[in-house]
Amino acid sequence: MILPPRLHILIVDDDPRLLGSLGEILECDGHVVIRAEGGQAGIDTYTAARADGKTIDLVITDLGMPYVDGRMVAAAVKKVSPKTPVILLTGWGQRLVSGSDAPQVDRILDKPPKLLALRQALSQLFQPAQS
Repeated sequence: MILPPRLHILIVDDDPRLLGSLGEILECDGHVVIRAEGGQAGIDTYTAARADGKTIDLVITDLGMPYVDGRMVAAAVKKVSPKTPVILLTGWGQRLVSGSDAPQVDRILDKPPKLLALRQALSQLFQPAQS
């Protein structure tokens, strides 16, 4: 598995413990992490970063959040930047996010994500271009 280069990652979750632990893991892997507590804060943070010309390479969002859930976060990100990868975290299993109600995301991982699964997703999403 080839690890991706240093990424700017926005993590969106309403659980401060997950924000802290996942953020620390990603920072230890060399990434720059921005944390947003809750769906609306995630959308606002993403929009403000884009308006300021800052790069966010990846968004990792929880599915189940009150008021503004992960589906809404993913939709807002994809509306502004369709090519920005979005990873959806869910403790509810894959079956809940399949079918016609499935959000437009690039990967779905169990919550909390296993380190190997997270690194594999990052590696797959940010593979170096083959020449």
